[in-house]
Amino acid sequence: MKTFTADYMRQVGVTLLTACGASPEEAAIVADELVEASLMGLDSHGIMRYVQYTEDALSGKIRPGAPIRIVKETDNTAIVDAGSNFGPVSATRMVEIACDKAERHSLSCVVSQNGQHVGRLGSYATKCALRGFVALAVVNSSKHGHWVVPWGGREGRLATNPLAFAAPTQGRPIVLDMSTAAIAEGKIRVLRQMGKPVPPGCILTAEGTPTTDPNLFYGPPHGSILPFGAQSGYKGFGLSLMVEILGGLLAGMATSQDHPYGNGLCILAINPDAFCGREQFAALTEDLKAYMLNTLPAPGYERVVMPGQLDDEMREKRLREGIPVAENTWDAIVAVSHKVGLSL
Repeated sequence: MKTFTADYMRQVGVTLLTACGASPEEAAIVADELVEASLMGLDSHGIMRYVQYTEDALSGKIRPGAPIRIVKETDNTAIVDAGSNFGPVSATRMVEIACDKAERHSLSCVVSQNGQHVGRLGSYATKCALRGFVALAVVNSSKHGHWVVPWGGREGRLATNPLAFAAPTQGRPIVLDMSTAAIAEGKIRVLRQMGKPVPPGCILTAEGTPTTDPNLFYGPPHGSILPFGAQSGYKGFGLSLMVEILGGLLAGMATSQDHPYGNGLCILAINPDAFCGREQFAALTEDLKAYMLNTLPAPGYERVVMPGQLDDEMREKRLREGIPVAENTWDAIVAVSHKVGLSL
């Protein structure tokens, strides 16, 4: 493993992405999102994605600088054409739209068309919560990202379809950020790069046989991922369908057809001022958090932790000690930098 500071990895990202045609402002948005994910230990959505984003920009799948515009809206809703710009750029703009509408009209729902990979979904729910809103964000993927089987099937029909929920408190928001699959595809990619097996009960071979070998998962032919829930996997399947409907169908994008976009994003924002009020709501969520944490740990556990708490703790650790990067991940970043005429 190599170790780099967050500032250096941001510099790498901005340099790479501006070389692909992004403006310095848009490159900074993308780099900030990916570095933040790596700081939180969510490496599958972190700086390893520099390679994917650079290659997608070079191939024309991502269109740096493309306009992001509202194509249909009401006081509470909007469909945003992301223009195939970098996913974090369009998602950040959607947060602004959702929060502005919720500020004025109490509730909002904003969905995207023609969006690319947005990175860490929880970031966008958190941004809403930091502005005082309760938020739910979900994201689907077009057909080429359908790794996850429907419950009882052996062929992928869904993406890993994450959902993120965030609520403001008097301190750091409460943030749940989870895949509706047993494991995110990006995490399988990280494990393969590190030469490690996938945890049991997560993936199948192309023949539908359970395996822990990430190489058998990628094939060819490639295998598939199970919905989360083990023997109750129908629960993960049901939640994944909810994500698919909100993230894709609501914007008019058919699941059964392939599209050149990467992610379909939906952000819902709720203004507590329309209910009990922002201050009372933040106090109540703070009380809820204290009530959850003030319990004796079960045997084998040291403490109770809130959703997102371990991510925040990892962020503080990596800010102090640096971001560890697998050798082959760094080699891939260096290699893709050569494609845009850079030498890292």
